[in-house]
Amino acid sequence: MNRQEPVAVVGMACRYPGAPDLGRFWSLLRGGTEGISRLDADEILAAGGDPELMRHPGFVPAMGLLTGARGFDWTYFGYSRAEAASIDPQQRVFLECVVAALDDAAVDPTRFPGWIGVYGGADQVTAEPDGELGELARYIGLGPDFLATRVAYKLGLRGPAVTVQTACSTSLTAVHMAAASLRGDECDVALAGGVAVIGNGERGYLHEPGGILSPDGHCRAFDEQAGGTVPSEGVGVVVLKRLSDARRDGDRVLAVIRGSAINNDGAEKMGYTAPSVDGQSELIRYAQQVAGVDPRDIGYVEAHGTGTRIGDPIEVQALTDVFQADTDATGWCRLGAVKSNIGHTGSAAGVAGLIKAVLMLRHRELVPSLHFTRPNPLLELETTPFVVSTRAEPWTGRDGRLAGVSSFGVGGTNAHVILEEAPTRTAPPARGGRRVLTLSAAAPEALGRMRANLAEHLRTTPDLNLSEVTATLTSRRVYRHRQTVVADDTVEAATLLAAPGASVPGTLDKVAFVFPGHGLLTYPAGAAAHRLLPGFRDAFDEIRDLVGERHGLDLSPIVTEDADPAWFSQLVPHQVGSFALGYALGRQLLELGIRPGAMLGNSIGEYAPAALAGLWTLPDAVDLVHLRASAMLATRPGRMAAVGAGADEITDRLADKGFSELSLAVRGPGRVVVSGPEAVMTRLLDGDLLTGLDVRVLDIPRAFHSTLMNPAADELAEAVAATPNAAPRFRLVSNTSGDWAEPEALRGPGYWAGQLRSPVLLEECAGTLLGSECDTFLELGPGTSMLATLRRHAGWKAGHGTVPLLGRAEDGDRGVLRALGSLWERGADAVVGLLEEPGEEPGICSLPTYPFSDEEPDFTVVPPSLKSTVDIPEKSTVERLWCAALGVPTVDVADDFYAFGGESLMAVNLMSKIRERTGASVPVAEFDQEPTFGRLARLVEERAAEPGPRHAVDVVTFHEEGPGRPLLLIADSAGSALSYRALAEELAGSRPVHGLEIVSTGEKGIDTIAAHYVEAVLRTRPDGPYVLGGWSFGAVLAHEVARQLTRRGADVDTVIGLDGFVQGRRDLPMAVDPDFLMSHGRTLVDAAFGFGAIGREVRRNPALRTQLLDKARALVPYRPPFVPARALVFRAGSDRRGAARLRARLAPLYGGGVQVFTTPGDHWSLLTQPHVGALARELNGALAGAERMDHVG
Repeated sequence: MNRQEPVAVVGMACRYPGAPDLGRFWSLLRGGTEGISRLDADEILAAGGDPELMRHPGFVPAMGLLTGARGFDWTYFGYSRAEAASIDPQQRVFLECVVAALDDAAVDPTRFPGWIGVYGGADQVTAEPDGELGELARYIGLGPDFLATRVAYKLGLRGPAVTVQTACSTSLTAVHMAAASLRGDECDVALAGGVAVIGNGERGYLHEPGGILSPDGHCRAFDEQAGGTVPSEGVGVVVLKRLSDARRDGDRVLAVIRGSAINNDGAEKMGYTAPSVDGQSELIRYAQQVAGVDPRDIGYVEAHGTGTRIGDPIEVQALTDVFQADTDATGWCRLGAVKSNIGHTGSAAGVAGLIKAVLMLRHRELVPSLHFTRPNPLLELETTPFVVSTRAEPWTGRDGRLAGVSSFGVGGTNAHVILEEAPTRTAPPARGGRRVLTLSAAAPEALGRMRANLAEHLRTTPDLNLSEVTATLTSRRVYRHRQTVVADDTVEAATLLAAPGASVPGTLDKVAFVFPGHGLLTYPAGAAAHRLLPGFRDAFDEIRDLVGERHGLDLSPIVTEDADPAWFSQLVPHQVGSFALGYALGRQLLELGIRPGAMLGNSIGEYAPAALAGLWTLPDAVDLVHLRASAMLATRPGRMAAVGAGADEITDRLADKGFSELSLAVRGPGRVVVSGPEAVMTRLLDGDLLTGLDVRVLDIPRAFHSTLMNPAADELAEAVAATPNAAPRFRLVSNTSGDWAEPEALRGPGYWAGQLRSPVLLEECAGTLLGSECDTFLELGPGTSMLATLRRHAGWKAGHGTVPLLGRAEDGDRGVLRALGSLWERGADAVVGLLEEPGEEPGICSLPTYPFSDEEPDFTVVPPSLKSTVDIPEKSTVERLWCAALGVPTVDVADDFYAFGGESLMAVNLMSKIRERTGASVPVAEFDQEPTFGRLARLVEERAAEPGPRHAVDVVTFHEEGPGRPLLLIADSAGSALSYRALAEELAGSRPVHGLEIVSTGEKGIDTIAAHYVEAVLRTRPDGPYVLGGWSFGAVLAHEVARQLTRRGADVDTVIGLDGFVQGRRDLPMAVDPDFLMSHGRTLVDAAFGFGAIGREVRRNPALRTQLLDKARALVPYRPPFVPARALVFRAGSDRRGAARLRARLAPLYGGGVQVFTTPGDHWSLLTQPHVGALARELNGALAGAERMDHVG
């Protein structure tokens, strides 16, 4: 017999009666607590209970209930309120539990490189849906078939998604199937579990003598008073990986599934619903064999344990037959049943027992099975290997403790799993020290709850290793709203987290780098960065070597904790060191993928951004900086002073006072630097002209940016002229003009000479930078002087963000870690790789999972009320349709369709209904450009008021500009040009792009549909040559449109097929072509019966099924004609051989030749990111090449 590959349990989540999360489930178990609710009459009636039933003598007012089982955080999953209302509460609860389990495992499905599978099942749907639903919505929302696929769709899981249904054994059967899927390499992570939520109105139950339900609301498994179980709600999910993968990846292994098995009792039993000794014993024996374990080594069995008078003896007899097969020994194995704590949770029962057993193995503790006083005499327990566990006690014994878990379903499908305690982790223990805690959530309110939950968890479990806490957090899914905390230990982390914090929803898409000038470098400015930032360290060490080799200067004091302060007061080391620090920080940011939209440096600070932009090579930049500093040192002595006043005020004070030799070296907002000869500056500082102003004399014995710098500027100009340069890759703000630096000017020696002798117009520079699109500013150097300059400027806005990369010198590691946290908060996900100590392999620990909203929302859709009025005649109609589509009771003019859970096909359906009710045609692609209610209402008003006949085809202009020939894209089967939006964005600037989408006309044939498009083409672009294209069905229409345009004498240059093309042979109906039948037959079946990807979409938009079937019927009789144009076909997922076959097949249909290109993605992802970018480049290249050839010809 082949032994099964071990499978690791790496994560778990659950919600059971009395235990809303995993931690409290363990507390309930080890505390010997029962989670069953005792209900009073008012509670039962308030929940919709039946008063007649309550008067029945057998009525038991008890049940295992979940808190908030009908609540659902629909916005997290991207549902509209209306769509969420159509979903069975069981599926909603299961979705949330899956997310929690992935959190517990520290598995982010968006970053996980392999396939994640999901196996699970739910109880029979007894809940009435919220709100009024159509037949199709009811089928999809309430059908248990869609439990697993809904999870896969919403979380983007690509492995098998299988709904399991074996009654009470559902969830343990799902565990077995998930483990088998891992062993068969069908997925790399597998989720398994089950859920049971009881419908509204079902509170309490009827006990019938001899039945399976308890007479008193307690489940007394194995006891002489056992009378049955208690119906309960619950959900549980486990996350599984192959043990070898889990150990390789450093996962926290909670327990190991050594083996598992499922079988069925068959007919060898009393009746269909009865259990079978033989069926159960055969199963348990086989599970032990495939696990390779001896029953004498198993120390605990978690039984099915329904607490029925007959069921318990049958289960114990089956276990005894297996465990005493080779021995008469008794009393060595503990026995328990979680149903005594929480009742029978139906499809979630088996996984509840599994989670209980895993927790006991992990904690090496046996927990009590409740309500056991004296054994059921039918068990003959004293003759068996089993002792019922009645108290919490240590689980003693050798390492490698083993447990068995059973779950038996009505109908005879049985499941048994053999668990082993987790192997000892061999990774080196994580070191202590300061860490960055990263928190994120999909909404600010959830982030606040997460922060509070984590603070409380750390407060109550202070022995957690902080590095494991941070590793767990960074491994979880990352959301838009983020916060970070820098702490030395869990106590400090808990304190900081308990204080309120603001989330940062911004990104680093529009970031600017700013570099300080001379005077801020001190020890140990770069020590922490050198220790913590590998990109900085590599770049700095490279510069240090260059400076040492070429100029004999050692820059080590910058990255040394106990350097001599005197070193930093020397002009040449200070300036070269400032350049090295700024440049190395810039290199680190670029390695993290952070690209500046603009850069600004103050004085010497302008050299680092110039080098980062590629103006000079690094060695040449180092030489220029060193030469500049040395030449400045050789000038006449001077003095400088920073004065807290504006340039105009200082100029007025100095006017006609004999200070003409002085310069305003730096002119910042509200602060200037006065510079000049030593004697003149001394006279100024000793006098009273600056009385009342904040004056700080700079410890720099030279007069920067004054006429005293002329000799140095001339020497610098010669050196720059002799230095090779290149056009800068990034935009720089010029010190000398205060405006954007001209790239050609930066390459000339005059610019840099002028930059040294002229004032730095820092106020104008700040205004230019703040007036750009940049909204986040990073200071690459010690301190925050440049950020303070920006904040003092009148152009500073409340929405601007700042990140000082080093902070104050005394901040050390904490300053750098705060900066890393701030960068992560703003979307620099790559920063995570810098948050662990090199060589460290921290483990994963248990932390609070995602805090879903626990509201119990009222899904009832009430008549809409517009919060901000829009005075148009069609307003009320658009309101009603909008609210019905999204399931919202009110609408505001600023409401965004997609922000409220709308999707593209929902938008198509909404536009169709608006057209039917108002006669106004609004193309979906046009609405999508600004999808707010107010804009839609105005578009409807405008279209409804348009005079003249309505066109059958709407034209959406995506872009009007570009040198290439206009591209006209014809709608797909859904009749919308919306699918081309991403492609049009990628083509922006290269050529005009138009989308054509048809209004319902009742036409069925390809030729008559195409005739409407021909009129739209001529209306949009009266003259050719024409470039036509389409995706899927749109490509066939493009072919026919090309034929009709040609017959009218128009010049059609190119027909483009985006994973679409005419099937069949020239002048023969497509219906007789086997290729057509193979490619379209499945589509027709999926559309008609709701299968596959198409099935998912038509279920969400029933009108789409009609559209697809109409288009398919139109294709059947179509005879593809010859078209005297070239064809460009882009085939998703094809190989060269397939492309060659397609090219040969299409060649007879096109007079200008056929080119077939293979593109990444599949039919459905071709036009979406990340594949659409590659498609656009290939398409533009092919069109540009053809257009060049036409021009040459």
